Amino acid sequence: MSKYEFSLQQEVLLEKGAAVLGDLFRYELVNGISMQKDPITVMHHLVWSAKEAVLRTKSETDLVQIEAQFDFANRFLMGLGANV
Repeated sequence: MSKYEFSLQQEVLLEKGAAVLGDLFRYELVNGISMQKDPITVMHHLVWSAKEAVLRTKSETDLVQIEAQFDFANRFLMGLGANV
């Protein structure tokens, strides 16, 4: 993968991460979730950390792992019946 393609993949993942964070935030608001130890809040923090890692990563493997984390968070929300 060229540097250009790698950068494009990072940009795509940043957008995907932002969408997941938005969905988590809306779910928290709608359901009045504010406790730090609530599973939704924990997931929110994990996705935030993964999103921050997108620009620090230097390998395609890391990008694949980050995308898998975003996909898992989306499946988690869908399992709760959230509209994502």
